Formats: sequence, C-alpha cells, structure tokens
Amino acid sequence: VVFRNEQPQSVITLIRAKRASAEWRIRHKLTQSIQPTLPPSSSPKPKQLVGIAWQRPLGGFIKINFDGSKSSQHAAGGYVIRDWTGRLIQAGACNLGTASILAAEATAMRNGLRAAITAGFTNIHIEGDNKILIHAVQRRIHTPWAIQVLV
Repeated sequence: VVFRNEQPQSVITLIRAKRASAEWRIRHKLTQSIQPTLPPSSSPKPKQLVGIAWQRPLGGFIKINFDGSKSSQHAAGGYVIRDWTGRLIQAGACNLGTASILAAEATAMRNGLRAAITAGFTNIHIEGDNKILIHAVQRRIHTPWAIQVLV
C-alpha cells in the first residue's frame, strides 16, 4: 500500500491481512506435511521448548531488567523497573548513536540503577543477558576498558 502510493483503507487492509494469514497457514501445513520421515536411528532429537517468563523478585525488592541492542548504524539501551508484585515503577530507553553493544548494555544497566537509587530504592535485583557485563559487575573478569566509566 505504501509503496504503491495508495491511501490505506481499513476494510481493504483487514482483507489483505486475513488473506496473508490464511496463505501462511496453508503453506505452513504443507511444509509440515511434506517433511521427510527419517529412520529412527538417524532422526534428530526434537528440540525441547523452554518457556521464558519474567520472574518476580523477593518481597520488598524491586527488579531492574535491562538490555541493549545494536544495528549496523545505531545502538540503544533500555530498562524496566518493577516491584515484587510486578507493578511497573519506571522504564527508560536511550539512543546511543554508534556505541558498541557492550556499551549499550552497560549504559542501560547504569541508567536503570541510577533511576532506582534516585527513587530511593535500596533492595534491588538486577537482570540482564550480557555475560561480559554481568561477569564484570560480579568481578569475575577484569572490566573491559570500553565500559569502565559505566560500571
């Protein structure tokens, strides 16, 4: 629609979305039905699905979840602060230009901690997924120079 310079019409857009969904379901079923059946000895083991869900901190604590992202041209970082009941306290994000993913993660962590401390919280649980940053904070590795001012 956008690439054809057409004005979007809600009914037509809904019809197109339903058609695309139906086509995807048909293709998905066809793809599954034509999968070759391998002999039991050579068949790969099925992947086990693991559910990942946010876990509450202990009573009286808040939890800061942070993350960073990096594309070829931009980096960003953000955090979410929730209490032990899951209630949102604060969230924030920032554009970090051409920063590295490590700097984006460290900045997001620092900004979340700064916000929590400024709000008066002292019982803080923090969670992120960058192993280098986590090990640096835990003093399990030497803090990389690129994030020393952030950690």
